[in-house]
Amino acid sequence: MTTQANDRNVALVTGASQGIGFTVAKRLAEAGYAIALVAIDNETLHKAAAEISKIAPAIAYGADLAKTSQIPDIVSKVVADFGRLDVVFNGAGATKRGALDDLSDADWIAGFSVKFFGTVAFTRAAWPHLKENRGSLINIAGALGHTPNRESLIGGAICSALHNFTKAIAEQGRLDGVQVNSINPGWIDTGRLETQLESKAKKTGHNDRARAASDMISELQISRFGQPDDVAGLVLYLLSKGGSFVHGASLDIDGGLTKGI
Repeated sequence: MTTQANDRNVALVTGASQGIGFTVAKRLAEAGYAIALVAIDNETLHKAAAEISKIAPAIAYGADLAKTSQIPDIVSKVVADFGRLDVVFNGAGATKRGALDDLSDADWIAGFSVKFFGTVAFTRAAWPHLKENRGSLINIAGALGHTPNRESLIGGAICSALHNFTKAIAEQGRLDGVQVNSINPGWIDTGRLETQLESKAKKTGHNDRARAASDMISELQISRFGQPDDVAGLVLYLLSKGGSFVHGASLDIDGGLTKGI
């Protein structure tokens, strides 16, 4: 499929079928970007692309991002379809929660395959295009990179690795004219949080979602749960003229979860 971006800048968003990724894609479309939505090839992805197509040119690219050898082809298709690539938002990848004895080698490999190695592969494949257009790379890491948790060993390790990778590649970005930053969301109100709240409500015996949410906010010592739009707003700021001086930063957006300096 080929589309005309009509001189729009083009953003590639991974994890774009739902949650933070979908909201970022939609807000970027509203801001005038043409959107390449990348996620597992399923009905949710194509519905997301259809919705965003009502706002701006948008194409769905279904792929298993654990198979990183496919990623250069995806980037090539995006550039062929839209004619350019200006922004890469790496938001794909979920990790299994659990303590040490709950997690198999396969769980660790699966977590790193998409969220870390997928981010590296998209960065490498897209870099020549971002350099050509003096574009921007934004990686979703996570607050767990700062705040280790024994029940989130895989996620924490990956977030820490992404912090390091992003800051390191930002030095190449300084030389090549590519803006590079990472964003570290805390507890964002998506489907994964809903599952956590349902589980907490059942464990405490009251089955009250609102009460479970209030208790969890208090336990985490945060101001509130975040919304996907909170993260999307930060993305838009980074891509604006006002955010252009932010480079090599690891930006927490977690309601005060990260207490360290």
